[in-house]
Amino acid sequence: MILPGFQHRPGLHCGSTALADSLRVRGLDLSEPMVFGLGAGLGFYAFASPELTPSHLFQGRSAHLERTCCEVLGAPFRERTADDAAHAWEEARATLDRGLAPILSTDLARLPYMRTRTPFGGHRVVLAGHDACHGVALLADTDLPALQEVPLEVLDAARASIAPPFGVPGRPWIEVDAPARPPDLRAAVREALRRQARDLLADVDGSAGISALERFAEELPAWPRRCRDEADRSFAFRYAWQVIEKRGTGGALFRALYARFLGEAEGLEPAVGALGLRLRMEEIAAAWSAFAAGLRAIAGVRGGEVPPEVAAAARDLARRERGFFEDVAARVR
Repeated sequence: MILPGFQHRPGLHCGSTALADSLRVRGLDLSEPMVFGLGAGLGFYAFASPELTPSHLFQGRSAHLERTCCEVLGAPFRERTADDAAHAWEEARATLDRGLAPILSTDLARLPYMRTRTPFGGHRVVLAGHDACHGVALLADTDLPALQEVPLEVLDAARASIAPPFGVPGRPWIEVDAPARPPDLRAAVREALRRQARDLLADVDGSAGISALERFAEELPAWPRRCRDEADRSFAFRYAWQVIEKRGTGGALFRALYARFLGEAEGLEPAVGALGLRLRMEEIAAAWSAFAAGLRAIAGVRGGEVPPEVAAAARDLARRERGFFEDVAARVR
């Protein structure tokens, strides 16, 4: 059984692709960049612990993209959890029966079709259907064009995982509906820009957002000495390059995807174009990609340290992003 009217459009980022799929089945068709931008999808979080693999890592998108996008669109949504495996599955299946496509939070490493052993909690997939006779769920996932068959017990293990960076207890999922009337996208764009700036600038203690990016830039030169061993050091820098350029980000740690949103937003709200935001974000995205190349080079050199120019590039990225979003906060009304 596949949810009637379900249409998966492969995308780059699990959160915005999943939410676009869930909204589309309810009649609201938005592009992946638009969903990402309306969800104030940019973020920055850095983690360091001997228990992590690798021991030093970071992530560049918001953990609350779906909630924010639904709020600015006026779309009804419910964030739900269930500690019991059977109850969690029955509630997700019942959501399908109501004509909604629930968004499930999973550990990417527990999904067999992904073929990776690196845990990544908070990976979003859409439950598009199920086959009761064979005991499998049918999942829509990012850039994969076909629905993926996953045994229910395997899916539950992926849902139950609390792996970082965004894994939390309770097998969380989100139920999303479309607004009762067509949303005012111009107003939604302005609100989303304000929220993005507010969210990135809100924390000042280095835990999230721009302050966390600034802390990361200051701590980056010490990464080689603080990693567990040579294998961990090499993986930390290789994984950092992958997180920026490869792992469902659309390149440049989601900044290229956000620039595409700003390009679409210019067509809806002329004030966005007047501020030159798209061009500035494209420049920031290019700087992230150049920085990523520097990190990849470090990973390939045994005992490699962080060259001064790579450390300086990290500090420059933090400066650019703070300036960009302080301008947005001051000028977007």
